[in-house]
Amino acid sequence: MRVSVLKKRIPGPGTNRVGTCLRVVSAMVITAAAMFMFAVPAFAAVPQILNVFPVTGPVGTPVVIAGTGFGAETEYSAVMFNGVGAEVTTWQNNVISVTVPEGATTGPVTVINADGVSNGVEFTVTETPQADTTWYLAEGSTAWGFETYILMQNITDIDATVNVTYNTEQYGRIPRPQALNVPPNSRVTFLVNDDISNVDVSTELDSSQPIVCERSMYWNGRIDGHDSIGVTDAANDWYLAEGYTDNGFETWVLVQNPNQQLAATVNVTYMTSNGTIEKAPFQVGAGQRYTINVAEDVGACEVSTMVESDLAVICERSMYWDGRRGGHETIGVTQPGKDWYLAEGSTAWGFDTWLLLQNPGDAEATVNVTYMTPEGPLEQPAFEMEPNSRHTVHVNDYVVNSDTSIGVTGSEDLIAERAMYWNNGTGRAGHNTRGLTGLSDTVYLAEGSTAWGFETFVCMQNPNDEIARVQVTYNINDGAVDGGEWIIQPNSRVTINVNQQLPNYDTSVKLESDVPIAAERAMYWSTRGGGHDSIGWSP
Repeated sequence: MRVSVLKKRIPGPGTNRVGTCLRVVSAMVITAAAMFMFAVPAFAAVPQILNVFPVTGPVGTPVVIAGTGFGAETEYSAVMFNGVGAEVTTWQNNVISVTVPEGATTGPVTVINADGVSNGVEFTVTETPQADTTWYLAEGSTAWGFETYILMQNITDIDATVNVTYNTEQYGRIPRPQALNVPPNSRVTFLVNDDISNVDVSTELDSSQPIVCERSMYWNGRIDGHDSIGVTDAANDWYLAEGYTDNGFETWVLVQNPNQQLAATVNVTYMTSNGTIEKAPFQVGAGQRYTINVAEDVGACEVSTMVESDLAVICERSMYWDGRRGGHETIGVTQPGKDWYLAEGSTAWGFDTWLLLQNPGDAEATVNVTYMTPEGPLEQPAFEMEPNSRHTVHVNDYVVNSDTSIGVTGSEDLIAERAMYWNNGTGRAGHNTRGLTGLSDTVYLAEGSTAWGFETFVCMQNPNDEIARVQVTYNINDGAVDGGEWIIQPNSRVTINVNQQLPNYDTSVKLESDVPIAAERAMYWSTRGGGHDSIGWSP
């Protein structure tokens, strides 16, 4: 099944990336139902239903009815679900779109017009799954040449039913007609482009069982891509340490409002290399997503961002460079902290690694950085950060030809991110993620693949003064696979090359450690012409 939003193509990025929305030609077209439609006289007599799609679902499910003789919609027109009238979305002579009404029970769907009542087609009304976990993903696009994938990892022994809602920039809230199933201890991937085309989109996923969700995006023939874990809670305040609008870099801030009734009023403060800049307040409509082109607000500079909203929202930031040869992306941070952990990082293998720090407070901060290499820790001299400022550290200046995790400690609350760049001869690629403010003995990584030309690495950071013993489990489409036990020395980092353990699989990863650790997953493709990275998620 494919749900398509059809509209006139809008050329080129403008304000909020898509510019002024043109007239929607058709809200939703369901291809599966269209197979059953054919030309009939405009005013056939008694209606006849040929197909109902789907034939099962909870209250609120969009349903398409294909048939003949429906005629034009009049005061006598109705669609009944076992005797309960449904709200009609569209009514044409041979196709009707409705939603399953409140109070509907299992029984026949019928169409009524002035000439009579149609045959009945059985529809099974199911219970609406109660969400055990809700995930939000603010970034996403099926326009501008982007592919957007959602990766779902079921961390339980029970099938998970997942309902998906898209918060679009152009058209507001669009529920996915059918729920998705994720089998126990497995991973499922779906391509958002197959559901909804040519839109900028945030995603909300409500699952009947605990799951972990990530979103990956690719563009320009997969020359590069980016990925991020989602978040399980909206918040009023968000912080984004990285940002750059000079030397060919684009920086975009994405704001998702999952509220179904109210618009959110949002204030943005930029902490730039040229000082603090306030953006005029703006609104994000109910069930919508809003995109900020940061360069339009700050000009050419290094920039950190603080987002404050009167309603709980979700924020991410994406960056592109060199004509979108490369790009990276991360979720924001909702709470600054004094301690930060970044499991990935390397100054070997041609990598350039940068540590990005944001001090959003009104007091000067003293900052200590420790690099945790496979050979042990490298502690650095402390430095100061001015209030409401941003600071950049080029890690290659301090760590030579080594993989490294990073630990950051501040006298005041900070935000930390890490960006990495490289060039395999086809142009500059890169990936980025926010850090972690806490450690965990259980970490989940929803994305991962050793098929389709991908390399996948799991980076584990042990900032403790004792050895960490980590049990690795891979969740493939068919279930769980044992990845063995791994030892991480104190204040050091270990990398797992997943391709060597589990070749030619799409896989999520579960890490269980006897002492709390931090973990990330990095992926590369096209002989490392592209790559992305994300932190893990912990319960």
